[in-house]
Amino acid sequence: MTKWQEQEVRRIRKYIEDRDLYNSPKYEFKEYKVTETDYGTVILYSVTGLVGDEGTMAAVLARTTRHIFIGPKGGLRCFARGKNGKSKILTGWSDVMIFGYDH
Repeated sequence: MTKWQEQEVRRIRKYIEDRDLYNSPKYEFKEYKVTETDYGTVILYSVTGLVGDEGTMAAVLARTTRHIFIGPKGGLRCFARGKNGKSKILTGWSDVMIFGYDH
């Protein structure tokens, strides 16, 4: 992992803690995984939700999922649902973090 990728992983984790977990003990990471691929890309996968929501409708409706790809120089990409069910590629910090999640 390059220094730019390490920096982005730390930055994204802080953003998720601030925005998806609301800095509240009511929310937690259900899954948080950082994987490095053979071709130099880092994949960050995060699922957040309410504490103790397993087996409830909140587990289906109120969890936030992020699947972000980080390039060797720290560039961000993710896929998001577009109009008519077609997926689109989001790039850059603002687009990825603001629009690059799914409920």
